[in-house]
Amino acid sequence: MTTEPRRRVGLADAALTAALAAVTVLAAWLLPTHWFEGHELDGAGALLLVAQTLPVLVRRWLPLPALLVSCVAAVPYHAVDYPHEVALPPVMVLLYTVVVSGTRKRTIATLLPIFLAIALTIGLTQDGPPGVEVAAPLGWLTVATVFGEAVRQHRQYVDSITERAARRVAEERLRIARDLHDVLAHNIVVINAHAGVAAHLLDEERDHPALARIAEPLRTVAEASSKALAELRTTLDVLRGNETDSDRRPTPGLDRLPELVDATRSAGVAVTFSEHGEPRELGPAVEITLYRITQEALTNVVKHATASRATVRLDYLGGRVRLEITDDGRGSTGRRGGGYGIIGMTERAAVLGGRLTAGPGARGGFTVTAELPAEERV
Repeated sequence: MTTEPRRRVGLADAALTAALAAVTVLAAWLLPTHWFEGHELDGAGALLLVAQTLPVLVRRWLPLPALLVSCVAAVPYHAVDYPHEVALPPVMVLLYTVVVSGTRKRTIATLLPIFLAIALTIGLTQDGPPGVEVAAPLGWLTVATVFGEAVRQHRQYVDSITERAARRVAEERLRIARDLHDVLAHNIVVINAHAGVAAHLLDEERDHPALARIAEPLRTVAEASSKALAELRTTLDVLRGNETDSDRRPTPGLDRLPELVDATRSAGVAVTFSEHGEPRELGPAVEITLYRITQEALTNVVKHATASRATVRLDYLGGRVRLEITDDGRGSTGRRGGGYGIIGMTERAAVLGGRLTAGPGARGGFTVTAELPAEERV
């Protein structure tokens, strides 16, 4: 537990302790005296009530010692025959905490001596055989015990479901990582190797301008496949839970948008990139989402749009940032219906509380627009 949650929990327990102390003392003093058997509460009895309540302050960190200390203070209180019922709330809270945070064996081992001690202490103060005076306190303590046991079992059940789900997720991540490595990574390596060798061989034919022009796209293919392989390896590290090496690599952000623009230009599309407003650093999640949306949108321009020109515009709008990618291609008729690119972009934007629209542009072509919260980097 970090410092801030621990502090909030401490304040909550302090408030609970103060409330219990006030309620028990005021109830014994203000409620009609004929409601209770035994001696009226005096100053010494009030101090014993407070002493039974103070252990609630540390109930989360020392549940069993807190309960034992409270019970030790309860013995002289009940032995003097002060009102027994008003002393129950602090003990019930501590008993509930012990049961919730412990095991069934510890609960039984703890409760038996406590119940016996309370029964004997209260019973010995009675003139006749013990009856309601003993049964009522033990009944309330039993209620706290049963409730605590029910909560503990429910938490164990939820934890077991969460653990099984986490294990299944880990197994699925490993399966996906193996498939990506065995199929996709292998094919990218083959593409990279063949493109690099072909570009090198064509470079040796410097006397043929046509062959030299072919070499340039091949070098672009080799460079793009090399970057794709590096990002794929980063993804595989994350899927396998080995993020040590991947953390050393820079996370794609807005500073790498010009690289996407240059790669698209190399593919034959004239792309312009512009920023408007006051540029500032955004949260890492926002930056990588903008990068991935731009990457997917420009990939679609090259693959499906048959476009000659495209624009990438980034606007900083106060608390939000707006990204727009447009092209002069065939609009929605140039997009194939079986892909997941637009779905993936929409989901990325929605995760951060933003929105994405994609469709035919006002002047033809296709437009992808994303608006995201401009979270400042902490």
